[in-house]
Amino acid sequence: MIRTALLSLIFIFSCEFRSSSEINLVSAADLVEVQGANFILIDVRTRDEYDLGHITNAINFDFYSETFQDSILALPKNENIILYCRTNNRSTKTANILKENGFDNISVIEGGITEWVRNGNDIDYTTYSD
Repeated sequence: MIRTALLSLIFIFSCEFRSSSEINLVSAADLVEVQGANFILIDVRTRDEYDLGHITNAINFDFYSETFQDSILALPKNENIILYCRTNNRSTKTANILKENGFDNISVIEGGITEWVRNGNDIDYTTYSD
């Protein structure tokens, strides 16, 4: 009986792990290597966070904006999309929203912009304009 319960728990947790692994994690080093490749880089932090520094060529979609979900779902489904936030919380939630809506090529920068900067990569201070 205990064996069955343990096997059931292992199965449940392995299924949960498998479903979360559908989101690709990209290291900051990997992103540096693919610069110039065909992908859309999305920063899901607030406008203020974005203006304080972001990865070059990132497009800002404020996760807390009332129009966030409509905006993010308007992206082309067939494009490679790489998301980041400060640490991975908002970007992972965004990746899940996209996955649930039929997007397939979604990646998240592991550790977010915090890890990007920690690895010595440059950030852009150009402010966002409408």
